Amino acid sequence: MGQTTSPGTADEPATGRGATAERFAADEQIAAAMAAEHESLSPECRADPARFERLLAPDFHEFGASGAEFGYEGTAARVAAATDPDDEPITVAGMRGWLLADGLVMLKYTTEVQGRRAHRTSLWRRAATGRWQIFHHQGTLTGP
Repeated sequence: MGQTTSPGTADEPATGRGATAERFAADEQIAAAMAAEHESLSPECRADPARFERLLAPDFHEFGASGAEFGYEGTAARVAAATDPDDEPITVAGMRGWLLADGLVMLKYTTEVQGRRAHRTSLWRRAATGRWQIFHHQGTLTGP
């Protein structure tokens, strides 16, 4: 499957109807994972532990840009406690995604908040309910 930076764009050429349908299905899954990632970065979601927790898979794991390692337990509460709705929002640049397998998407992008930039990678999995949940995230600090 191909990389996409926005719905409807892939890096592999289409050949025939089957390839077009396959590309559309890949782009649709990547777009859904991107939408879930953007939701997870919104101040409204981050300030609401129940809403944020719905996006986390029970086996969630994170290597934070701080160097700390986190699991599912307590992550939503920690994120909510660190979120001030009056702070500047998280700026996202260069988000792109890859469909690794049906129902499995990897996203890469850069964030900036309060002058701190980080490269980020997330792995999203479509749950049996059809909802997308993040099960792995890594942030690495980077320069300006």
